[in-house]
Amino acid sequence: MVTPTSHIYVCHHQPAESFSDTVFRPIHVGKQISSHALNLPGDDSGDNISNRNKQYCELTALYWIWKNDQQADWLGLMHYRRFLNFGKHHYPIDATGCINFDLLNNSALQKLGLNAETINDLLNKNPNLQAILPKKWSVKNAGFRSIKDHYLRADHHYAKDLDLTIQVVSELYPDDVDYLNDVLNDHEGYFTNIFILKRDLFSEYCEWLFNILFEVERRLDMTNYSIPAKRVLGYLSERLFNVFIKKVSLRPEFNFLELDRIFIKNTVTEENYITSPSAPPENSISVVIASDNNFVPHLAALIESIKSSIDNTRFLDLNVLDGGITPLNKSLLTHQFELNRQTPGKLNFIDCRNLHKDIAVHMHFSNATFYRLSLGRLLNNHKKVIYIDCDTIVLGKLDELWDYSLDGKIIAAAPDLIMKSFVSYGTVALKEAGGQPAGLYLKHYLDLDTEFDNYFQAGVIVFDLDKLRSLDIEEIACRNLSERTYWFLDQDILNIHLQGQVKFIDTAWNCVNVSASIIGGLNKEWACKVKEDLAEPKIIHFAGFEAKPWNNSNAPLGFAYWYFLRKTFWYEEVTKKFQITNSVDHGLKRSRFYRLLRHLWRKCPTFIRQFLNGLAHKYVALS
Repeated sequence: MVTPTSHIYVCHHQPAESFSDTVFRPIHVGKQISSHALNLPGDDSGDNISNRNKQYCELTALYWIWKNDQQADWLGLMHYRRFLNFGKHHYPIDATGCINFDLLNNSALQKLGLNAETINDLLNKNPNLQAILPKKWSVKNAGFRSIKDHYLRADHHYAKDLDLTIQVVSELYPDDVDYLNDVLNDHEGYFTNIFILKRDLFSEYCEWLFNILFEVERRLDMTNYSIPAKRVLGYLSERLFNVFIKKVSLRPEFNFLELDRIFIKNTVTEENYITSPSAPPENSISVVIASDNNFVPHLAALIESIKSSIDNTRFLDLNVLDGGITPLNKSLLTHQFELNRQTPGKLNFIDCRNLHKDIAVHMHFSNATFYRLSLGRLLNNHKKVIYIDCDTIVLGKLDELWDYSLDGKIIAAAPDLIMKSFVSYGTVALKEAGGQPAGLYLKHYLDLDTEFDNYFQAGVIVFDLDKLRSLDIEEIACRNLSERTYWFLDQDILNIHLQGQVKFIDTAWNCVNVSASIIGGLNKEWACKVKEDLAEPKIIHFAGFEAKPWNNSNAPLGFAYWYFLRKTFWYEEVTKKFQITNSVDHGLKRSRFYRLLRHLWRKCPTFIRQFLNGLAHKYVALS
């Protein structure tokens, strides 16, 4: 017996767990207009309607299959979280008519028979089959009287759309009107557009369905429809599928099988929710920034500074590692990116919301700081990037930094002059990180030994991503952070794992704005270099809570931040918060002694504050 060939296409529109074999084939629906790079075959090749996915939903895949897959004897449609149960076991059914599985892992695939072997065996044992369908579900379970009542009362559904569909069917297929009315008056039906049909039946259905829907679309007025309401053609198709099956079920030769529907509750894991942008053009400068929603105003200011720093012959490939930026803020950032832009470019958002959530942070850090540990995976189509912290402003020409030779090293970064001053002053690390003076912390806690003087600052780094991927440090780096507390978190971890793999760059490319206050802890050469950097910084790094202009009106070089922030949508928001914070503090009833001490503290150079903080840490450790 020759096993019939079958292709079951599994629709994906966002990052989710996927699987494939000779039968099950993942397909990216709406790929032509999608903001996600899923690295899956799409519905945008050959004869397609991929750009109409917002109205047709999974039907853009159905159309593509109909027009472009000419090999299979059987053709089917499933969803990334909705399948049929081809397995031998029965499971409890919920009120929506589905079996619920937590995850689509290997165990679930095996239990549910979602593999080529099971499908081929099923078709071989049932040679007379023409259709494999989900079991019918009654809308009475959801409190509706009929399928028509269900459509009319459902959110984002309009009666006029259903009326128009009835009118089109009566014109194009008058013999099918009775079937349509029967379906609408019934309380049971096939839902969610999942099925497998023999090729001739599949082709017949698609021709019938799209003839109707294209005409409905031509006449339909969707002005002021919300995004969910615009999915109208997908909604209508679920009802029309029932009409078609009702019609063909009257044929003597029609033989079908019904199976339980499966719903996968959790489709996103840390491994699959992230999608990498496509490779940038040859003449690109690729920049990556990590930000959550709290840092959006400062991200916006940085973006404006970057736009002004790129030669107009280069393509700006700007990638934001998104730790939870709201849709509105992403829309505003995208709009801002396009405004007054002198160079070609593209802004990508890479969803990192679930990444490294289990790693603890301290001080002013957020989990977004850990994203750079995963750059090799997050940007797996890139060979090289410049990573820039979000609390920076670019003044120099990034072309110069991009063209800087790494001489075979994995990264290029600037020496950490503040850490050098910490070593000189004997500043004590966090108690949780050992509580040792900085020099001992570097030598023993980080085990840098002779490399401790080569500790680099991780706020600005040029990465050779191919070499970083070959080193494969992400897993062990995350494990290090989970098992032990580090003073400067992933910066410490990068210094541990990249010993001897650093090409040092001009410190002006990572000019910490409070560097003047630590000159006393540096040798004469470095002290002189700090003064030069502060006079002509290429990238200003507002490192530290009080070093940030939005926290401290006296922050050195803060004018550069305010200059670029004025070009964003968030200038008024930041200044308003700044005024409120200051006025609240001013309004508190403080003693004269407290106000005097606060005044003296703020007048102290940073190195004195650091020295006093070190004494305080020692006292806490002893006590």
